[in-house]
Amino acid sequence: MKKILLSIAVFFIAITMNAQNPYTVTDYDGVEITEGMVVEFNSPGLPDGSLDYIVTNNGTEDINMRIEFVNAVNANGQGFELCFGLCYFDIVVGQSYPPTSVITIEPGASTPSGNHFAATIPSEDIQDYNFRFYMTDSEGNDIGNSLNFTYRYDPTALGVNDVNDLDVNLASTVILNNLEVNAVEEMNMVIYNLQGKLVNSQKINVGHQLINMSNLSSQMYIVKFTNIEGASKTIKVVKK
Repeated sequence: MKKILLSIAVFFIAITMNAQNPYTVTDYDGVEITEGMVVEFNSPGLPDGSLDYIVTNNGTEDINMRIEFVNAVNANGQGFELCFGLCYFDIVVGQSYPPTSVITIEPGASTPSGNHFAATIPSEDIQDYNFRFYMTDSEGNDIGNSLNFTYRYDPTALGVNDVNDLDVNLASTVILNNLEVNAVEEMNMVIYNLQGKLVNSQKINVGHQLINMSNLSSQMYIVKFTNIEGASKTIKVVKK
């Protein structure tokens, strides 16, 4: 489950800074990530612990972007995945990503899907990962316009699944061609691969039904069901 935490004082600072910022960062729901924001997850890994984001160029000229892993609390970057153009695992404090290049965004354009932040290793501690988006010249040198935010993994935070788990079951978590689903209510289903890419999305009706997965490659997938109240259930399956 994802939560957005933002103090009133930081909120007004963010409004002032974003009014001057030539780019914006939003999640896939269209929520803007602003200066000082804390985005909190209570589940590790993809997709439940993934902050999927898009960077949009609001200006009239190309911009170059990088992300710095500034620091961490109760963590060191091991097991954390940061995707910006390419994906980087076990990231290093003080390192910027991409390490040896930049992400160039044309005027009015946005970065493609697939970029995300995700803590992948379960922990009993609350972990904060502090990041900074910033603009660069063509050689990757920092030219300012920073946007700082915190990705927080809090295993003690109450999530939807803790209070209202869905009554939906799979006939098997190992499949050949079809995923067999049994549901007692209507809900939405999404399927992600382990790189966080959405590979299937459809409505699930009451009763028994088969979901064709014959076109997918043999690997593990994450299947997430969500009902109209927002309760969700995530199941890992293996396509043989």
